[in-house]
Amino acid sequence: MEVALGTERVARLLQAVQEWYGLANEAELARQLGVSAAQLRRWRRSGWIPLGMLVRSCPEVPWYRLVGEELLAVIVPRTLLPGWRPTPELPDPAAPIPPLHASSALGDADRRKLMEWMLWAREFDLAMIRLYRQGRAVGGVFAQMGNEAVAVGTAYALRPTDALFPLHRDIGAHFVRGQDLDALVATHFGRVGSLTRGTDGTVHYADPERRLYGNISHLGAMLPVAVGYALAARLKGEDTVVLTYIGDGGAQTGEFHEAVNFAAVHRLPVVIVIENNQYAYSTPNRLEYACTFQADRAVGYGCFGEVVDGTDVELVYDACRRAVERARRGDGPTLLETITFRMRGHAEHDDASYVPEVVRQYWSARDPLERYAGFLQERGIMSADQLAELRERIRRTLREVMEEVLQRPYPHPEEALRNVYL
Repeated sequence: MEVALGTERVARLLQAVQEWYGLANEAELARQLGVSAAQLRRWRRSGWIPLGMLVRSCPEVPWYRLVGEELLAVIVPRTLLPGWRPTPELPDPAAPIPPLHASSALGDADRRKLMEWMLWAREFDLAMIRLYRQGRAVGGVFAQMGNEAVAVGTAYALRPTDALFPLHRDIGAHFVRGQDLDALVATHFGRVGSLTRGTDGTVHYADPERRLYGNISHLGAMLPVAVGYALAARLKGEDTVVLTYIGDGGAQTGEFHEAVNFAAVHRLPVVIVIENNQYAYSTPNRLEYACTFQADRAVGYGCFGEVVDGTDVELVYDACRRAVERARRGDGPTLLETITFRMRGHAEHDDASYVPEVVRQYWSARDPLERYAGFLQERGIMSADQLAELRERIRRTLREVMEEVLQRPYPHPEEALRNVYL
């Protein structure tokens, strides 16, 4: 679709792209865009230009500054899986599964890391589920199966000095940040050596040394805290971007609106990832909100919004990398909506019987780990044997650490009185 910008603005836009990539002449610009020199001349004469195509061809260019947030929010590409439809419509399980996106910013070593972290997240979930069924894991077990590409892809776009506020389905982000496995397991089991001194389990913990801050039970309430952290970092003169997450259900709360509005007004360096996994506990999207895409609300807040396929880890990484770069430049927050699926119930006590079978079929064929494993094998980056060996090594390490932690005592009761203020 071509957009009418006027001859002067089209000329300035093409000149900006040419300067951004350091291209010497019009012929090099045409090659960069994948068009002919004659096509460039036609755009300049007519004042009409296919802006969406330009954004797809040159995602690194700061389009927000060049064309403005309102126009960009309308034409920015939505890279979604074929056959997916927002509820109340059901997806088409026979729709083709497209090839995965290959990021130009990643090398093969990066790709092996992404695969390993996603495997750690999946195997951690599976181990916790087994222990829950054995009666050895108490409390809630909230699996992130289906969300691995989102947690890993977004966290990898950050610098170590940036702050991360993960949710209960973002264990993959902890592995990216180098979280100590021993402490992570001890925290989930409430044993000596945990990050919360055994006073809480699952996900309500922080590790300030790694700039990891665990979620608040009322999930929407975490967003104002994350935005406040970004404001404090700015006041202290720090070059810090804050990345936080919210589910499709939590994005309907008042705290979400207040946090995004405040961040947009003050152009704070915040990236808010909406993990749209189709259900808020048992409530489907159609009963949560009336808009098609939640990231479209960004126009109303005056910030940038983008929607991506949340099962494609490199696509998620690139989208988050662009959002982080915008935030670091001072262009304000981004709403990044990732379309994915929660493969388990809300927690392991929930059998998710409310999910239609056609929905399960569609998303099981688009498992983010299986898709990426196939991608790595097709490109010769990792073989099937190497992937199997990696998975077995992770399983063995998890078994050893979990069995050792389960033998530890619970902390002394007095620990529950520390850091409690009345």
